[in-house]
Amino acid sequence: MDFQSSVQDIDEITKKITVVVGKDRVVKEYEDSVKTVGRTARIDGFRPGKVPRKMVERLLGDRIKFDITNRLINEGLRSAFQEHKLDAVGQPQVDLKDMELAKDLEFTAVVELYPSPTIQNYLQRSVKVAKRVIGDKDVADAVERIVDSRAELKPVEGRTTAELHDVVALSVATQVEDGEFSRAEPFVDQLGSGRLSTEAEEQFVGVAVGESKDVTVVAKDDHPNESLRGKKLTYRGSLHGIYSKTLPALDEAFVKSLGMDVESVEALKEKIRERLVAEAEDESKGESQSELLTLLIKENQFKVPSALVDDEIRGLVARYGFAGKNADPEKIDVALYRPQFEEIATSRIRSAIIIDRIGSQEDVKVEDADRDAMIQKVAEQNGTTVENAKKVLLDKSRIMSFLLEVRRTKILDYLMSKTTVEFVKPEENKK
Repeated sequence: MDFQSSVQDIDEITKKITVVVGKDRVVKEYEDSVKTVGRTARIDGFRPGKVPRKMVERLLGDRIKFDITNRLINEGLRSAFQEHKLDAVGQPQVDLKDMELAKDLEFTAVVELYPSPTIQNYLQRSVKVAKRVIGDKDVADAVERIVDSRAELKPVEGRTTAELHDVVALSVATQVEDGEFSRAEPFVDQLGSGRLSTEAEEQFVGVAVGESKDVTVVAKDDHPNESLRGKKLTYRGSLHGIYSKTLPALDEAFVKSLGMDVESVEALKEKIRERLVAEAEDESKGESQSELLTLLIKENQFKVPSALVDDEIRGLVARYGFAGKNADPEKIDVALYRPQFEEIATSRIRSAIIIDRIGSQEDVKVEDADRDAMIQKVAEQNGTTVENAKKVLLDKSRIMSFLLEVRRTKILDYLMSKTTVEFVKPEENKK
């Protein structure tokens, strides 16, 4: 055999692989490479293909050895992964002894494996979640937001400094803890509306048009982005304009102009109530799943490869723009963001692994009906046709991640069908 390998356990997910490449294979690779390079090398004083072998070895021997060493290492690792059935993640840490043509090529590699824990006690569990009840105030607030979105804005005259409740046009970049600032995003809203946070917006009072200011707050425990809760957030805002707002009348003409297939104010309110109830149900479902996964993470402890955590951190940083506009996730320096995002990234990876392992233990299969139901749901959420959604989701660049999402959704639905959910008042769920 060209390759011989052995595996030594370091811990449950870390292995040290020793690979030996027989000297006959090393010599063959070297001889073949010398001949190939000799046929194509361009060296002054010699025609292509007529360069003496000794000249090729003297001038290009080191490069040839480097190339074949890398090639043999890659082939040796693939052979070892296949022989020992290792599901490796990340880049192996390779330690190579000197490469000598007359000897076997021996190297070691430390690799992390994708965890395959056996998940215990995941059926017939109970969780408590807060029940969000949709009332008249929720509907009235939603209607108010719709009316507000159609307001007419006019520049304020005779004043250039922002006051509380002014409608302002800001560009805002965000810094998490001591990381880099994200790309600036437009903010057009009333100061004090709470869109950033009431505390942060109040600190922009007194800023003049054309000026910038950094304001710092600590994200509250109910921040919509879970990964930012409890983190120090610095908002760098540049003020571009101050506006007054004139609201349209809430009447039948306004309702018909919305394109929501309603013709009266009461019909609009009823449609909004139905939408809010559906959103509340989806929210409760998501919280129920989160509570169950939190419970399973606590009871099923296993190590998570650092490579997976780092990839998740890169994804979070890129998704929320903390590394700048259109940042390439592969080029993000994880060390800068690890203190802020490692905990949430690790939790997300653990959740995904637990879901996947339960799916394997329960032999969950994705059927065409599961796929089609997800496509239908995505189409409805995005206001497009099923055909358009299918074209996007089943594109070769997205189909694998889409099918993985379908499978995980099916597994979670199965788990929740076996879970007792107790709805409680919000204050009771915090106890």
